[in-house]
Amino acid sequence: MTAKRFQVALSFPGEYRDYVSQVAAILGQKLGQDTVFYDQWYTAELARPNMDTHLQAIYHDHAELIVPFLCADYERKQWCGLEWRAIRDLLKKRQDNDIMPLRFDDTDIPGLFSIDGYIDLRRHTPEQIAGFVLQRVKPRQQTSTVTTIHSDRLPTVKGGFFGRTAELQLLNNAWSGATPTTTVETQNLASLPTPPTPPTTSTTTRIIQFIAPGGTGKTKLLRHWLDHTADIPVLIAWSFYSQGSSEDKQTSATPFFSHALAKLGSTRERFASEEDKGDHLAELLHGKRYVLVLDGLEPLQHGGAAMRGELKDKAIRQLLRQLARHPCGLCIITTRITLHELSDRDAPTVIRHDLQNLTAVDGIQLLQSLGVTGSAAELGKAVGEYGGHALALSLLGNAVRRYLGGGILRRDTIRELNDGSGQLEHHAFKVMRAYETWLAGTAELKVLYLLGLFDHPIDQPVLDVLLQARIPGLTAAPQPKRGWLSKWFGKSQPAALSQQEQREWNQAVLALREEHHLLSQHDSGGDLDCHPLIREYFGGQLQTQQPQAWQQAHERLYEYYKALPKNPLPDTLEEMQPLFSAVAHGCAAGLHQQALLEVYWSRINRESESFLEKKLGAFSDNLATIAHFFTTPWHTPAAGLTEEVKPFVLNWAGFHLRALGRLHEALEPLLVSLNDYVQQADWRRASMAASNLSELQLTLGDVAQAVESGARSSRYADQSGDMFWRIGGRTTHADALHQAGDTAAALALFREAEQLQQESQPSSPRLYSLRGFQYCDLLLTQGSTAEVLERAEQTLEWVTRAGQDVLSAALDQLTLGRAHLQQLLLPSTSGAKRRAQAAGVRAGGEGLHWLDQAVAGLRAAGTLHRLPWGLLARAALHRHTHDFARARQDLQEVFDIADGSGMRLHLTDYHLEMARLLVAEEKEGVCNTPLQGTADVGAYCIRPLQYHIAEAERLIAATGYHRRDKELLELQQILAAQ
Repeated sequence: MTAKRFQVALSFPGEYRDYVSQVAAILGQKLGQDTVFYDQWYTAELARPNMDTHLQAIYHDHAELIVPFLCADYERKQWCGLEWRAIRDLLKKRQDNDIMPLRFDDTDIPGLFSIDGYIDLRRHTPEQIAGFVLQRVKPRQQTSTVTTIHSDRLPTVKGGFFGRTAELQLLNNAWSGATPTTTVETQNLASLPTPPTPPTTSTTTRIIQFIAPGGTGKTKLLRHWLDHTADIPVLIAWSFYSQGSSEDKQTSATPFFSHALAKLGSTRERFASEEDKGDHLAELLHGKRYVLVLDGLEPLQHGGAAMRGELKDKAIRQLLRQLARHPCGLCIITTRITLHELSDRDAPTVIRHDLQNLTAVDGIQLLQSLGVTGSAAELGKAVGEYGGHALALSLLGNAVRRYLGGGILRRDTIRELNDGSGQLEHHAFKVMRAYETWLAGTAELKVLYLLGLFDHPIDQPVLDVLLQARIPGLTAAPQPKRGWLSKWFGKSQPAALSQQEQREWNQAVLALREEHHLLSQHDSGGDLDCHPLIREYFGGQLQTQQPQAWQQAHERLYEYYKALPKNPLPDTLEEMQPLFSAVAHGCAAGLHQQALLEVYWSRINRESESFLEKKLGAFSDNLATIAHFFTTPWHTPAAGLTEEVKPFVLNWAGFHLRALGRLHEALEPLLVSLNDYVQQADWRRASMAASNLSELQLTLGDVAQAVESGARSSRYADQSGDMFWRIGGRTTHADALHQAGDTAAALALFREAEQLQQESQPSSPRLYSLRGFQYCDLLLTQGSTAEVLERAEQTLEWVTRAGQDVLSAALDQLTLGRAHLQQLLLPSTSGAKRRAQAAGVRAGGEGLHWLDQAVAGLRAAGTLHRLPWGLLARAALHRHTHDFARARQDLQEVFDIADGSGMRLHLTDYHLEMARLLVAEEKEGVCNTPLQGTADVGAYCIRPLQYHIAEAERLIAATGYHRRDKELLELQQILAAQ
C-alpha cells in the first residue's frame, strides 16, 4: 500500500494556534515537517484558487491520521467547517482509525457522539498531546541523516572548574525536558500571548537566564556544560562580550544574526523590520533540537535603573518571544542585568537563576588547583577576602603561584593586594594592578595594553598594524621581518621583527596564556582575547597613563580600517563593518569631526541618502555608530565636533532612537538639537526639529506638549520663509490639535497648509504623504468618506508615479482601507453587507485589501511607531466581519509594540478597540472567561470589558487625548446598560 503524503494533519480554529503550534513543532521534529500538515508550514501551497477543495483533499485523501482540535468555534469557522465535512465522510466510511478527536470544551459537535472517545485538552500539555499522537503513528524510515550544526563562539579559559552542581543539574534538566524544581525562581515573557481559554500550560523549560556580575563565572559554567554535553544536534553559541562588556555601550546584534542565519542556511539579507529578523531566526530554529547561547547580553540592555534592564534590540526581543514557545530547544542567556522582558510572569518555561559567587569549599579547590598552598583556614580566609569572586580568585591564584612561591600567606606582602575595596569586580582589579607592577616594562604588559584598545578579539593583521606604527611606549620596535604569533594565530604575514623581538612577543603571549591564564582561546582559531574586565582595566590604564600612545594607536587603527574595504562605498552590512570600526577608533583618537566627514557622512550615510537605514534597514547598526560621536549618549555630543555639526548628530540619534521604539531616550537629543538650532537662528532646521519633537511627544502621549511644539514648528518655519516647512509646521500643529480634540482649529490649519501647497506646487495641489494622511484622518472623523476616498486615490497615484518612498504609499493605502471600513458602517450599506454575507462573500473585502497592503508597507518602512495605525484599523475591520481571531491577533501586536515602548496614544486605542471587540464577541455569543489577578499581557489575556474601559479613561485623562472622548462615552453607556 502506498504511503499517504502526510502522516498527521492538524485541524484547529485560529484562537488556539499558540497551543497547536507547540504540538506541531514536536511532531515536526519527531516525524519530519514534510509529513505533518500544519497550515503555516505550507503557506505557499495554500496560496491558490479553490483552496477549499484542496484543503478537503488533504484531510480526506492524503493524511494517515487526522487530529481535529474541537471546541465551540470549530464547526462555525469557515475553514474548520470544510475540514470537518471531510472528516465526517471518513466516519461514514468507517475509517475510524484515521481520526483522533481532541477537545478544548464540552460543546456538542454534530457528527460526534457521547460514545466516541476523545482526549480532553484541558488536562494535558502540548508535549503530552504530541506524545499521544506519536503513539498512533510511527516515524517513517528516513532516507537522509539529520544535519548537525555546530557553531561555538564561546571563549575557553584555562583552569579548573569547581562546584556549580545545582546549575549543571538545572541545565541538564532543561535540556532533557525534565520539569524544573520549585526551588528555582521561574518567570515568563511579559508579553507572551496565551489562548483565550488556557489549557494546562507546558512545563518544558525553554529559556534560562543566569544573572551575575562580571567575573562571577557565567561563561565558564556554560563552557563546562557545553564541553560535557554531547547530544546537541544544533548548537549556536555567541558571546556579546566580544563587542564590549559595558551595558552603556551601544552594541549591534547584526553580527550575531548574520552569523546565525548563515549557519542555519538562510540567504535573506533584507527584512521588513527588526522584529521580522527575529521572527525569521526563530522560524529557522523551529522544529529543531537546538541550544542557543547568548552570552554577555548586557551590552544590548538598558543599564539605568529607570529602564529596568529592557532590551535595546528589538530583533533579539522578538527572537526571545518566539523561543519561549519552542518545545524542542533551549536558549541560555548570561547577563549582569535581569531582562525585563523575561521577568514578569510565573511559569516554568522561562527560568531566572542568580549565579552566586563560589562557596568557600569551591574557592579553596580553585586556589589549590592553581598551585596555591596553605591550610584550609588560610585559604578560606583568602576566598572570603575576595568574596568568592571567580575571576579575582583565578587571577590571585596564578599571581601567588608565579610571583610569591605559592604560599597564600605571602599575599599580604604585596601592597596592591591589600586594597580594602568591597566591590567584587574591584577584587579582580586589585590583582590586575599587582600584575601591572610585576610586568612593568615587559612585552607581556604591552600585549595587555594592546588588547585594551579593543572591545573584541583581534587577529594578527591588526596587531601587525600597531607594531609597524612603532608607537613610543607601546609598540616601538624595529620593523618586523615576518609575522609574529603565527604559532598561535595559525596565520602568516610578512613582518619585520628581529628574531629576538619575535621570541619576546611569542614568549609574552605564551606566558599570558599558559602561565598567567590571562588570555582566552576561541574555537574560531587564532584570535587573541581576554576577559572583558581585563580589557577594561588595561585599556583604562593605557588611556590615563599614556594618553599619547592611546591616541596614536587609535589613529593608526582608524587609517587601517578606513582603507580596508575594497569597495569605497560598501553595499552590504558585512562589507560595512571595517567602516564602523574606523569610526570607533577615529573617535577614540579624538578625530570625531574627521571620522564623521570622511567615513560616516560620505561613506556610511552616503551624504543625504541615509543608505544604512533606507537601503539596508540597519537602524540599530547606525545608532551604534552614531553613539561614538557622543561624550554622554544621548545628551552631550563630543567636544571634537564643530558647533554646526552637533545639532545634526543629536537629530540623527533622536531619529534612530524613535525608529527603534526607544521613544523616551529619543526625547532628549531632539530637545537639545532644537535648542541648538534656535540659538544658531537656523529657523528652517529649528522648524524641522520642532516638528519631529511634536510627533514624538504625540506618540508618547504628551499631547499638550505636542501642540506647543507644533506651534513652534509653524512659527519657526514662517521666520525661515521655507515653504516646505511652512506647510509642514502647520500640518504638524494641526494634527496635534486634532488629537487634543480641537477639531475646528485643526481643520483651519490644515486648510491653510493646503492653500500654501497649492501656491507652491500647483501640479500637486493637495497635501500628500504624511501630511495628507493626517488631513484625511481628520476628514474621516467628520464623516467625509467620499472626499477621503477621492483624495487618497489621487495622492496614491501621485506617489506611485513619482516613485516615492514606501511610507507615503502605505499611508495612502491605510487611508483607503479606513475609508472603505467607514463605508461599511454606513446605514445605506448594511443591506448590501447582509446580502454579501448570505451569499458567502466576505464583507469588507476591498477594505481588507488596502489594509493588508498598508500593514505590509508600514512594516517595510521600518518606523515602528506608525505600524499600530494599520494594525488597529485592520483589527476594527476584522471585528466588523466577525473574524475575531484575526482581530485579536492584530491587537496583540499593537499591545506588544505600545506597552513596551511607552506609546500611550496607541495603548489607549488598543484598550478602546479591545472593549469594542469584547462587546462584539458577546453579541455573537462568544464566551470568554476573564482572567483575574494577573498582569495584562495583551489581547490573549482576557480582561473584562470594564477593565479596558477604565484603562482607556485613565489614559485619556493622563495624556489629553480628548479626540477619543466620544468613543469612550459610547462604551461607558454600553457598560452601564449591561
